Amino acid sequence: MHEYQPQMALHSAVHAVVAIVDSGQGARVLHICRENHVLLDFVCMAHGTARTEMLDLLGLGETPKEVVICLTGETAARRLLGRLGSDMKMRYPGRGIAFTIPVGSLGVRLHKLLTQEEPKEGQEMNSTGKNEGYDVVAVILDQGYTSRIMDVARREGARGGTVITARGIAEDEVRQFFGIEIQAEKEIVFLVVRSGEKQRIMTEIMKAAGLNTESHGIVLSLPVSSAIGLAD
Repeated sequence: MHEYQPQMALHSAVHAVVAIVDSGQGARVLHICRENHVLLDFVCMAHGTARTEMLDLLGLGETPKEVVICLTGETAARRLLGRLGSDMKMRYPGRGIAFTIPVGSLGVRLHKLLTQEEPKEGQEMNSTGKNEGYDVVAVILDQGYTSRIMDVARREGARGGTVITARGIAEDEVRQFFGIEIQAEKEIVFLVVRSGEKQRIMTEIMKAAGLNTESHGIVLSLPVSSAIGLAD
């Protein structure tokens, strides 16, 4: 029997759109996502920890927040950001904030579903990069499997992770494509890893907790432009 080797898009055309709004406004964000044919969203509760003057500057206030994270193609991400700005008046203080983050690496199947196109470059997740910077590896999976992720990640060199809870929401097209139920309680694990170790760590995580496992995990990476507190 051949060992399962996940495939990924090394140069992803997928972006994460992140919207942070007051509690109760997440449904409006999701409605706009649906109108823009975004297939995959994750919603979690949060609370600001910035100082009062920073919260005032951003117009966020101190109320509980909802964080909506959408995965979609680059063009759709720009369009969605424009809709959020106009429909939810995010151009004015106190209406929330939204931004996009390019996804560095992503599984080929999910990349194709979200962008409706083949990735520019696809290969097995077994290459070793030479970049000595850092990336964030994000793992979105069903609740109850975090310890499995962390065991694998630590074994491959990651030092620790941050976990938040979320609720997954997906269109029927996603469920039909993967044959799994996305609309369930989720955990999102964030790992900051060296760029040269990223591919190996993602490979092992996908083997242990990818879409083909009972945890139905989605593994992706996000670039880190700068970081502190990560010295050896």
